Amino acid sequence: MTTGRIQPQIWKPWEEIDDDYLELVKNWKDPYPTPQLVEHDGILVVRDDLLNAGSKVRFVDYLIGSNTDINEWVFGSCPATGYAQISLPIVCKRHNKKAVLFMAKRNEKNLTEYQKRGIELGVDYHWVDNGMLTVTQKRAKDYAAESADRMVLPLGLEHPTVLGSIIKVARNLPIQPTEVWTVGSSGTLNRGLQFAWPNATIHVVSVGHTMNEREIGRAIYHRSEYKFDQPVKENEMPPFPSAPTYDAKAWKFIQEFSDKKGATLFWNVGA
Repeated sequence: MTTGRIQPQIWKPWEEIDDDYLELVKNWKDPYPTPQLVEHDGILVVRDDLLNAGSKVRFVDYLIGSNTDINEWVFGSCPATGYAQISLPIVCKRHNKKAVLFMAKRNEKNLTEYQKRGIELGVDYHWVDNGMLTVTQKRAKDYAAESADRMVLPLGLEHPTVLGSIIKVARNLPIQPTEVWTVGSSGTLNRGLQFAWPNATIHVVSVGHTMNEREIGRAIYHRSEYKFDQPVKENEMPPFPSAPTYDAKAWKFIQEFSDKKGATLFWNVGA
């Protein structure tokens, strides 16, 4: 059964309540193992690095699996070190779909480990000369518009069913955190967790563009001093596998600003 193509103009705005998002995925069950919670330095860490695929394999599963009329999922907003290159082809393969990515062209010798793995996983890469984000997004949008069985995914994979899936996975964890930390670029995961735990204090460490008010939501905002593709220094890495250009950038802020008076949780997307 298909839920039909969900068009952007009817996506619910961020301000709407969590129950609306949960209703969209009420019959969905996370097909991946329950996230493992491991304590590190007094912080409960969601160790989704253990998936070796990124948390988004959970969160886009319903979206990709339920839209049976879509055969190609197209994305033009993935950075060179982005986990979407891994998550999307894994979920697409599970549902017999095709993952198509438009990305800035690189010399073969300069491909990131994420891109090399994306190739191994069967991503259909469209390499774009001078591929600034606005250009790759436009190319992806134009490509998707050429056929009714293609759909372009938004920045951060933000979609109502993705937010609903984040809420559902988070609330199924055996914890009610009082403080929650994530990194953020588009902020999709962080906003989903804001819905999941409305009484928790939420922190987001920005690692990409300067996040706007809607992207931040109700989170306490921190800004990493590192450039987006710059890895953290070795002495700032957390004591567990974590993406050095992404999740790991939060650890220093957690050590400095977490109150650690209650249950503090950090969501580690990948490594």
